[in-house]
Amino acid sequence: MTTTPPLRRRRAVVAAALAASLAAAASGCGSAADGTAGGDDKPFIALSNGFIGNGWRQTMIAKFEQAATKAQQDGLIGKYKVVNAPGENSATEQVAQIKSLLVQKPDALLIDPASPTALKPVIEQACNQGVKVVVFDSAIDAPCAHVLLNSFKDWATAAAEPLIEGIGGKGTVIVSRGVVGSQPEAEMYQTTQDILAKHPDVKVAATVNGMCDGAKAQKAILGVLSSVPTVDGVIGCGDGYGVAQAFGTAGKPVPALTFETNGRALNYWKDNKLDNGSVAVMSDPGQSVAALWEALDLLDGKDVPKELTFPIVLVEQQDRDAWAAVLKPDEYAAWPWTQELFRQQVEAVKNGSKPVTPPIPSAAN
Repeated sequence: MTTTPPLRRRRAVVAAALAASLAAAASGCGSAADGTAGGDDKPFIALSNGFIGNGWRQTMIAKFEQAATKAQQDGLIGKYKVVNAPGENSATEQVAQIKSLLVQKPDALLIDPASPTALKPVIEQACNQGVKVVVFDSAIDAPCAHVLLNSFKDWATAAAEPLIEGIGGKGTVIVSRGVVGSQPEAEMYQTTQDILAKHPDVKVAATVNGMCDGAKAQKAILGVLSSVPTVDGVIGCGDGYGVAQAFGTAGKPVPALTFETNGRALNYWKDNKLDNGSVAVMSDPGQSVAALWEALDLLDGKDVPKELTFPIVLVEQQDRDAWAAVLKPDEYAAWPWTQELFRQQVEAVKNGSKPVTPPIPSAAN
């Protein structure tokens, strides 16, 4: 980094002086978590999260805080801050949140965005201030940012193809869509449609908006089950536990499902001995940790591609029990990205080689 230590110290003093005046603004934009120990000559990393209202986002934040705390202890960063916007994924609230963070002068800003377009001006503001910006979990309309995301096409493919194979390539299915209107969901839904087009013997009886959330999917599925006499499978985006509850409430057998990758869903799948083409697949909440390593490499001047695609978390039947054993009920499966594994994945992306797949954790962390 090019900033001299004296300037760094002065900047840290200014940031500290501003902290009290910004506390009300930060709390108005959502909850905040801080890691404040560390030297003034080490980077300050901030994370802005546009939505905290589901288990995936909560796991994503928990994994980041664990990794950032360890990075702080190892002397890789000076401090970190996490701010979570309240409400239903409001881009307006997140813009205000990011502006408050920029006053505190972070060296790098990680963003899980509420919108692929609305954050462009504030991201450009950050870049113009010399802040390294890493956006994850979504594409973004901001050329100055680095983007780290999962393959949503792979996610949708893994959700549909094993299920269709499990029901013998024919039958009746319901499609449970995700967050309609978002860029990832549009790509996933189109992929699902393309796969279904290759299987003319699979009929779609209904399409609902499950929002990739078990409770919402449960309600949506219950709303259509009375009009669909037979269902062989429900193609979703990680909402299978709620869908299973809907079938139980309706007194119908549980079909092949796309489960979420949390401990509750995986243990339900395991305990009920479902062997019908069900699968668990979601994007990786551990990508927040990968974004941390990317930010540090960018600050060190390393060559990192503008866009990186990281592997999804796919839990098939043979790995189900291993994951189920290490996850708390509301904790989602996350790849344990280390700095070394991150750098291996960067090289894989550069070379067009097979993506790195970290090991399944041996204990919840």
